[in-house]
Parts: sequence; structure tokens; C-alpha cells
Amino acid sequence: MIDSPGRFSPTEVAHVDETSVHLGNNISMYGIAAVLTCTDTHPIIADALTSTLLPTRTYLHHYDETSDRRLMIAKIISELPLDGALIVMETTTAQRQERARTRLLSQLLPRLQHEQHVRHVVLESRSGSDRHDRRTLDRLRRSRVVSAELRMDHVKKGESALVWLPDFVAGAYFAARYHDQPEPWELITTAHAVDVLTFP
Repeated sequence: MIDSPGRFSPTEVAHVDETSVHLGNNISMYGIAAVLTCTDTHPIIADALTSTLLPTRTYLHHYDETSDRRLMIAKIISELPLDGALIVMETTTAQRQERARTRLLSQLLPRLQHEQHVRHVVLESRSGSDRHDRRTLDRLRRSRVVSAELRMDHVKKGESALVWLPDFVAGAYFAARYHDQPEPWELITTAHAVDVLTFP
């Protein structure tokens, strides 16, 4: 089964990105993925991912890759020193996607801090929309769902290769579940623990 729980090692950093797939009738499945790593492995991971770039590209994006390249990139990811990953998702509409993101981050951030011992969350920047993420974190802190020790930053896709990981992991899951392209997802989940949680 795709939605299989796993166990994670102690970790320090979670890189986070979003993805979605249209289900029809203005309904989408919207997901947020977090890939867990330790800081001392970041140079190794960044070098491996950067080596896969095509000459005209400055970042990886699952949607833009061919089937053959998705398989090649998934094999490389399967060999990286990751501490696991977590995908949270729910159905929504285009008009309510920001609300879905808020709900999912409210589920994700406490799990990252309290269950996986993450100290630093790095999200792909959405420019002006980043303020919504910061408001979500502030609300969670005020309600003591997470502590002030949980740090959040946003980076642009071209600024950090590590933020390409959650895009690719989530994209591989959606491609396996909705588009009958299971091989990259199977490669990743054979090597790494990935939990997938769906919320109503």
C-alpha cells in the first residue's frame, strides 16, 4: 500500500513544499510534504541533487520532468542520507487552498517539533503569501501547540537544493496514486520511511 507508516530517526531540519492534483469538479487533493534531514548531510544532498540538473535549469521540479528523469532522480533520492518524510493532505478547491494550507501546517508543525524533534522548518517561498505561514506559526505558538524554539524560514526554489526534495517526494506520491506511475515512489519508499496522512 502507498499509505504505509514508517519510523523516523532523530532529525534537525525539515524542508517543506506543497503540491496538488486536480480530481475534477473544481476539487483538488492538496498536499504538503516535509523531508527530514540533519544539517551535516546537507552538502552531500545538495551536490547530488544539483548534479541532476539539465543545462538550462536552475532547480528541480517533479512536474517538469520526464518519466525517465523522474525515475533517475528517484533513484538518487533513494541513496541520499535522509531521515524520512511526512506528507499531509486533504481535498479542497482552488478558492480554499490557502485555508487548506493553514490547516495542514497546523497539523504538520506540531508533529515535526514534538514527534520528530525538528528545530528548523524551511519552506519554499511563495513571496507575499509567506506571511500566512508566519501567522499560522504565531498562532500555534500563542496557543502553545508549538514552542518558540521552532524556527521557520522561507527560501526561493533556486536558493536551496534541499527544498527540491519535498516537491519531488510529494510529486512522486501523487503520480503513483493518481497517474499510475508507481516506480519513483516505490524507489523512494523502499529506501526511506514516508508517512502519508489524509485529513477530512
